[in-house]
Amino acid sequence: MRPLLSPLLLALPVLAVLAAPARAETPPPATIVVDAASGAVIEDKQAGQPRHPASLTKMMTIYLGFQAVEQGRAKMDTPITVSDKAAGQGGSTLGLRSGTTIALGEALRALVVRSANDAAVAIAEHLAGSEEEFARQMTQQAARLGMNATRFHNATGLTAPGHVTTARDMAVLALALRRDFPQHWRLFAATSMRWGKNVLPTVNGFVASYPGAEGLKTGFTCPAGYNLAAAAQRDGRAAIAVIMGATAKDQRLALASGLMNKAFKAPPGPPLLQLANLASAPPDLSAAVCDGRGGGEENATPRLPKGWAIEVAVGFDRAQVKRQLGQKMAELRRALGGGSAFVLVRPGGALRYRGLIAGLAEDKAIPVCLKLRQDDENNCLVLPPPAVEGAMETERRWRMLSAR
Repeated sequence: MRPLLSPLLLALPVLAVLAAPARAETPPPATIVVDAASGAVIEDKQAGQPRHPASLTKMMTIYLGFQAVEQGRAKMDTPITVSDKAAGQGGSTLGLRSGTTIALGEALRALVVRSANDAAVAIAEHLAGSEEEFARQMTQQAARLGMNATRFHNATGLTAPGHVTTARDMAVLALALRRDFPQHWRLFAATSMRWGKNVLPTVNGFVASYPGAEGLKTGFTCPAGYNLAAAAQRDGRAAIAVIMGATAKDQRLALASGLMNKAFKAPPGPPLLQLANLASAPPDLSAAVCDGRGGGEENATPRLPKGWAIEVAVGFDRAQVKRQLGQKMAELRRALGGGSAFVLVRPGGALRYRGLIAGLAEDKAIPVCLKLRQDDENNCLVLPPPAVEGAMETERRWRMLSAR
């Protein structure tokens, strides 16, 4: 029987309140646009500055997947077995279950359309035996292409020490995908994918909004900000733009559209590979993107009100947890005397979500939760204030690591 107050939760330390350090000025996005036919630079701003790649990483995962098919080491219909590690990925996923299989071509499509981290790890493990070995091969391939500032440590883009690139290097990679695998290039323009009984839309707003868009890849983590590698053509000309470190989706889309518009009018400049990368650490944009100021409410860690909370819903489907939470809020509002509803991630194993009603008094939270547990002990879990703080910290860390 699960105890009302988990010993682990009761053991959480009360964190001391420290004075917040002065906020560093947010650097402007690093951008570049190149002529896709010649590779000539049309415009760049800080394109050689190291940045966190986020899910732009998956362009190299896709490159090695295409390469394996072209070299005869795999086929698009090759079944890939999903490991525990792949199934346990957080952030954007398809919800793959351990022990099931997915075709390589379907997994590659999931990377483009849904930026699926579980599919990325499954591909890496199938092609190289482990994600670590695959990341080593990714870095080797980057060096061969001339991406001399890029180092990969995973197949997804989840933030990791030393996992860095530049806008210049991502432009090199985008050009290589277009040049080396023209037979697969159309995949990047996909606006949806069928998964089970559902049709899942793309997470790439550029594909659907810019006339002449050929697609490519989005990326997001809190340290990276909003990234985008975009390809488009117009009047017989083709261009590739890369934006790294925007503080909102709308900003990265506006920057990409503006760069593309310039590309189709301006004369080309020097060759891309002549552009130098810089030797510096990538900026961490977490404060600007994920504290509710620059990234928009959907990407901000929720600010749970002080007091106690109760968990009244949990599951793998965020939408379902949200519905259940809303129903419980309606049923319990009078008994609880208020409270606010939140859907957060629940740590441990595969990604799950928890529906919390927070901002409660102790003398309301405990009796209400006890009553809910009379029918089923799993119907409710009480979170004292230290556990509520722990839930917020778990959410903050998950958002920092989640790649989109």
